[in-house]
Amino acid sequence: MTRRAPAPHRIGVVALPGVYPYELGIASRFFGAASVDGRAAYEVVTCSLDGRPVPTAADFSVAVTADRSVLDEVDTVVVPPWQTSTTTGDPIGLADLGAPRVVSYCTGAFTVAAAGLLDGRAATTHWCAADEFRAAFPKVVFRPDELFVDEGDVLTAAGASAAIDLTLHIIARDLGAAAAADVSRLTLAPPHRGGGQSQFVPRPTLADEAGAMAEVRAWLLARLDRPVSLDEVGAAFGMSVRTLTRRFRAETGLTLGNWLVAARVDRAKELLETTDATIDLVADEAGFGTAAALRKHFRDRVGLSPQQYRARFSLRAVPA
Repeated sequence: MTRRAPAPHRIGVVALPGVYPYELGIASRFFGAASVDGRAAYEVVTCSLDGRPVPTAADFSVAVTADRSVLDEVDTVVVPPWQTSTTTGDPIGLADLGAPRVVSYCTGAFTVAAAGLLDGRAATTHWCAADEFRAAFPKVVFRPDELFVDEGDVLTAAGASAAIDLTLHIIARDLGAAAAADVSRLTLAPPHRGGGQSQFVPRPTLADEAGAMAEVRAWLLARLDRPVSLDEVGAAFGMSVRTLTRRFRAETGLTLGNWLVAARVDRAKELLETTDATIDLVADEAGFGTAAALRKHFRDRVGLSPQQYRARFSLRAVPA
């Protein structure tokens, strides 16, 4: 008796008005490339709410093959972001679908959260929308630095490229690491990226911040490459250490020490991006003193080693 091949896992991708085309195509491209014993492992269908063509965030519309009713028949629902996804709620009605698995890309997490599927669970979304997400969904355990979060039957990805990371993760979870590696090779996508979103967040202009402590911060930035004590800072501005630390934390939300470490990491990032200085020299000029101290604080805050960060973001294209 011939064993019947298992049916492909069915994935429904929802295209809502203003959908971002890049994210819309990720599921079809990457799940569609996965196979087991030469057979397609997934069947991907893209739908709109009414089955009609949908305008995208670009200068074209997309025609789909199904309406929302197909989502009642799939094993996984994928929710890409669209232009008003942070304010629209849940037009799909995810809570009523009962799909075994729901996946969101980028700000599609707002839709999943609006359906109540993330209450008491961990999730992420794009760092640009982090404050909005945190305020809108206080019941969600928000992880703003993660590239993606896997909660079993609900998974969220941070942004466009992170959606690829999550999709490859799902393929590995469903089919095994070898199948995910095959898709990675076929699509030339890296199988795993280290670090979190913090490596991509623009650095604040610390010297331009306003407030009573602005002069103190500027003074510290001018001395990043040398050790400074609280006593020295207080004496420079005619304040007791107690007054200095109280005012500094009230204004910045950080202790002076934590703020100084963050500023030194930012300085190290700048040096790694724009110079070919050795790691020892970067550590010295950023005020860490030793390469070991730089590596520890850099990895704690960025999720990468200084060498990995330079390889990814150097503007000089030089080896570390």
